[in-house]
Amino acid sequence: MSASTVYELIGYAASALIVISLAMSSIIKLRVINLIGAITFTVYGFLIGSLPVALTNIIITGLDIWYLRKELATREELSVIRTAADDPFLAAFLDVFGTDLEGFVSGDASLDQADVWFVMLRNATAAGVFAGRSDGTSLHVVVDYVAPPYRDHKSGAQLYVDDGARFADAGFDQLVVSTPDPRQVDYLRSMGYVADGDHMVLTVAR
Repeated sequence: MSASTVYELIGYAASALIVISLAMSSIIKLRVINLIGAITFTVYGFLIGSLPVALTNIIITGLDIWYLRKELATREELSVIRTAADDPFLAAFLDVFGTDLEGFVSGDASLDQADVWFVMLRNATAAGVFAGRSDGTSLHVVVDYVAPPYRDHKSGAQLYVDDGARFADAGFDQLVVSTPDPRQVDYLRSMGYVADGDHMVLTVAR
């Protein structure tokens, strides 16, 4: 493989990274992937002897690093509040994100079945919703949803803090996701769920 072909492949890889970064809903992921793309483009610029390409992407690299440091240094206030299905605050959130949220409802479940509701907050702004159907000491998850701008697992970590202690306080021994959404399997595992046949189960701390 010739050097020019290698350089061209590096350029294509850099372009792909930039495009992928723009598809990210999380600003942190966008910045990280864009940063990698800009660094790759900088290398590409030097390899092909194009100073404008290299300098432009050095500047983009610096901006990505600056914004990432700013984002990561900003401390967010995370909280979770229990609410009711007829809460106007919850209704306002569902008016905005309801269509997207419906795509994450578990299996054949329905929001109408949920009798346990939590709203996840970021700096007092609604970021996500958890809804479940109680069945004795088991809570069947109807939906565990976070709005696109906040999908970085922070809200989920706050919801399940201390191995799901808030659910134990509400009287539940376990949470059950009957039909895990493939898009959420990694997230559920990171929150402590384990596979149990076709289900995923979280045994909460007592």
